[in-house]
Amino acid sequence: MKTFSVRFYRRLILVFLSLLILAPTAVAVRLGMKCGRLEKQLEAVREEPVPRGTGMEETGPSVEPILYQTLYPDLYGTAQLPDRRVRAEDTVYLTFDGSPTANTQRILDILDQYGVKATFFVVGRTDDASLDLMREIVARGHTIGLRSYSESFQTIYSSVEAYLEDFDRIYRLVYETTGVKAEIFRFPAGSVNAYNSGIYQELIAEMLRRNFVFFDWDVTGEDTRVGGVTAQKVEEAVLREMDGKSRGIVMLHDSAGKGAVVDALPRILSELQEKGYGFQPLTAAVMPVIFSYKSAP
Repeated sequence: MKTFSVRFYRRLILVFLSLLILAPTAVAVRLGMKCGRLEKQLEAVREEPVPRGTGMEETGPSVEPILYQTLYPDLYGTAQLPDRRVRAEDTVYLTFDGSPTANTQRILDILDQYGVKATFFVVGRTDDASLDLMREIVARGHTIGLRSYSESFQTIYSSVEAYLEDFDRIYRLVYETTGVKAEIFRFPAGSVNAYNSGIYQELIAEMLRRNFVFFDWDVTGEDTRVGGVTAQKVEEAVLREMDGKSRGIVMLHDSAGKGAVVDALPRILSELQEKGYGFQPLTAAVMPVIFSYKSAP
């Protein structure tokens, strides 16, 4: 059997110790080289320019915007939203859809009599009388919001692009007529309806991206019934749906053939005031009512 000298064992131990020292060092150097390459790649991503208006400016690398996001580059809201939206107690937000019409002046006068401020979601009527009424809405301290330029739901909701075209027209009409850059709006027939069922998610996302605030409703006068409705029925519907609510966003129509709404208005205001409700116009700071996606047709 072969024997080894003490010198041999000493050398073997030295080799073993050298391996213990050099192996981790080599691994660390290799990892350092990899990390350096990775850091350079990350720096290249950080420095890559990001197109404005995509919502990606602060959150990551550039992405191609959806085509409709590039349309109407000046169509952005100016609303300054608070950290928490206002949810007032014992408050009614009275809203009218479809103004201005021949009924609008009567509505304004009744609201003045009861000391009530409301919200008018207007459409694209451009005759002199209608433009004067838009200015009167603002002059009397009410909120003016946007509904639509056209009243053809099929046209408005034929695509996201078509909706934006219509919205841009009513936005510019209101601004040029009243000097108001409207911050709030209402989707015709509500944010989720039978006309926009294929595009409502894209529409809602795009309008929020453009910093506009929309409001659905949770109380109506049921004034769209086929065959018409009486003032008493409008009043009963509003009072019934407000019963037990601490606040409500009430939707009534200010449109042709809705004289019953005007006739019902004094009783609605007096009854709700007697019940202890106050009235406020909508603003971008108010907690909205928004229809659930689950209610999609």
